[in-house]
Amino acid sequence: MSKPHLQELEQALARRGWEVIAVHPGDGYSISATWEILRSSRQPSLFIEFDGMDADGDSRLLLEESYGCQVRGRKVARLYFRRVNRSRSLWEQELAAFVDALDN
Repeated sequence: MSKPHLQELEQALARRGWEVIAVHPGDGYSISATWEILRSSRQPSLFIEFDGMDADGDSRLLLEESYGCQVRGRKVARLYFRRVNRSRSLWEQELAAFVDALDN
């Protein structure tokens, strides 16, 4: 479900000057993968962690199956991967707010 979300997230980051410089493996439990992003060599990298556990807490998800992500150390910077076709404008608003939160 989240391949289109991942593409849109990466494009939104790029429009704001962020670049995904590395994709790190998850922890084998609650994080499926981590994107390391950077905008300027004068600032430290940020890490976007993708949810890696299914709703039941039983199995681990691949990055492409993740249902959301958050910025490491920033509880308010959280994004859920909604069904885009059903709530396109809400998804776009939440995506924009998530990317905006990276500047704070």
